[in-house]
Amino acid sequence: MVSYLRHRALIAVFSLTTRACAFSSSAVALTGRHHKTLISIRGGATSIQNSNINGEEEELRTGWLHNTQPKYAASPSSSSSSSAPLSLAMKRLMADKMQKYRNHRIINPPAAHPCGDANRIMVTEHKISIPLTHPDLQVAMMMNKEDQQSGTTTNENEQRRIVPVNRIDAAFLTNNDALNEPTIDVYFTITELLSNTQDEAHFQALQNPNLSPSQRAALYFQKGSNDNDGDDSSSSVDPSRMMLYLQGGPGFGCAAPISGLSLASSSSSWAAAVLLSGKVTNADGKSFQRIVLMDQRGTGKSSAICKQQLVKMFPDLFLLDKTEKEGKVVGEEFGGDSDARMMLLQARQQKALKEATDYLSLFRADSIVRDAEWIREALTNPFPYVDDDGNDAASVNGPQPWGGALGQSFGGFCLMTYLSSIQNPPELMYFTGGIAPMNTPVREVYDRLWLRVRERSWKYYEQYPGDVALVKKIVRKLLAHENSADPIILPSGGILTARRFLQIGLALGGSPGSSFANIHSVINSAFVDEDSDEISNAFLKRIDYEQSFDDAPLYFLLHESIYADGEGATQWAANQSYEGHVQANPEFDYRVTCQEDNSNPTLFFGEMVFPFMAHGDFSELSNSGMRMLSEALAEKSDWLPLFCEANMRAALVDKKKSRAAAACYYDDMYVDFECAMKLVQRGCPLEGVKVYVTNEYQHSGLRDDGANVINKLAAMSKNRLHVPS
Repeated sequence: MVSYLRHRALIAVFSLTTRACAFSSSAVALTGRHHKTLISIRGGATSIQNSNINGEEEELRTGWLHNTQPKYAASPSSSSSSSAPLSLAMKRLMADKMQKYRNHRIINPPAAHPCGDANRIMVTEHKISIPLTHPDLQVAMMMNKEDQQSGTTTNENEQRRIVPVNRIDAAFLTNNDALNEPTIDVYFTITELLSNTQDEAHFQALQNPNLSPSQRAALYFQKGSNDNDGDDSSSSVDPSRMMLYLQGGPGFGCAAPISGLSLASSSSSWAAAVLLSGKVTNADGKSFQRIVLMDQRGTGKSSAICKQQLVKMFPDLFLLDKTEKEGKVVGEEFGGDSDARMMLLQARQQKALKEATDYLSLFRADSIVRDAEWIREALTNPFPYVDDDGNDAASVNGPQPWGGALGQSFGGFCLMTYLSSIQNPPELMYFTGGIAPMNTPVREVYDRLWLRVRERSWKYYEQYPGDVALVKKIVRKLLAHENSADPIILPSGGILTARRFLQIGLALGGSPGSSFANIHSVINSAFVDEDSDEISNAFLKRIDYEQSFDDAPLYFLLHESIYADGEGATQWAANQSYEGHVQANPEFDYRVTCQEDNSNPTLFFGEMVFPFMAHGDFSELSNSGMRMLSEALAEKSDWLPLFCEANMRAALVDKKKSRAAAACYYDDMYVDFECAMKLVQRGCPLEGVKVYVTNEYQHSGLRDDGANVINKLAAMSKNRLHVPS
């Protein structure tokens, strides 16, 4: 990954501008494809002019955020200087540079696995370079910064509007400066059937150990599965027969085929149903032949965010983490007296803090869906080509959206951002426990969540009544150690506090048969034996294993931001909500309920993050640098909007570009059922989504019975099943 200091320098010169365009209070010139947009700002009023290479006014194609009642009102068109069109040779050179910029690789020889009904599947592991900041988001952030500086805010009666992106890579084919944008790597696997002898021969060719990753990627496209009925002139990959999967989180990588996603038979998982059952087809009734499983940026193998990486990228942020235990005086290398050294260190740390906060702000759903579009373009047009008329293949072929997309939990939130941000979203969209509580304040989201966690805690104790007393005993034991000079240290280096222990309730939202049983197993390993009050080493190891926030800090750092839809800071909303509930009802106070004479069970915590996690409870999240970073993200108030009601309705209802179905779980602990139902009513943003409401499954329905869930949603989306009735 490139140095972030270099990235900030590139942002300062704004890579989307033509050669040397200045962003100031007077004018900004932006280019996209063969267009020039001039944004003039005079005395608080803003005019937008869009022209083609001949200076003729055209419809705006580059997307950024504004209001339905625009803050940036368009003025009557006026003439502007036209830029010289690119020559054919230059266009072809740009196309070649674009391919190199993508740097598509298949990092290992593919693997083949037997699957149901005597079939075989091939799994390929891909990496591709993706711009750290997508062009339209770069524009949006600059416009947002202008608003912050000028004090402009969204009127309560105005609806934020996102202008959807037509083509994600357009600027990179026409603007050489765009190719200087720093990149990150995004990893994804493709799972596909080996359905004939041609496929088997292709698989054998790709296994050649002498191929480089780039050569293997090039060979992959030259002769793939027989998607195109023998038409060798087109790409071997047909996007209409690909299913994109967006996993939950945020902060964790995607499940791996075979090891984490069974393909043993057509009923063994949702993925097996898509590839093998014949019941899940694309909009044209053809089978899906490929499933794309993407590690979202910053997770898994996609330029993963971890403390080690953050220390390398922003070393000054962690300067004060060096303590006397290393045998050094903090900042002694800078000389001077201690006060002067500390002032210098703090100044450097604050600068790094701003850079790190800006960097992590690029790892939300708005970037994730654009990454998915970048991948789709790379798979659909792997060899950018410009014909003799100067047109590249993607422009000639027109929109080629994903044939389908499935979003589980946070992945469904990403699908809502897809509908809001991308002009041609996936043709079929399936939500499983993933309708975001759009238009609900973040504090209310957590106020409601705590009540659902209480309900699931009661449900757990009904199934395991003996654990009521055991949990109280564990909490009392941990509180006693917290109040002494002898805290209980976990193998990871974190401190096992009572509050950290209660965070095992994060798993309560799964099915009682599996998640409840696992929690019960952890709790019953707490003591060396049933008559002892000595905490067992096995228990400490289990706690570390079950709570992987140290390994995936993105979840801790960005979780509350998934509800930050535009202006306003999250400000540790879950913790504020908890304190409010405790003040109103002692039943939520574990310090009270853990006492033997208290009749209430001790309630677990749920899907929440807390400031205390960076105060010693989790080793990798703690110390000065990570603590400051988490606080800065909690206080950040200039988030970009993630959702746009008008665009969602346009895609689902007005223009019918996408058909969608959703599984909404009535007892879902993680995603509020009532908030979801508000969005699918007539006249609401997701009116076009057909909803399957059930209490047969918990949030883990896709994992527990994925084949049945996806088959039902597929039938609903094509009006083959009267649900809702």
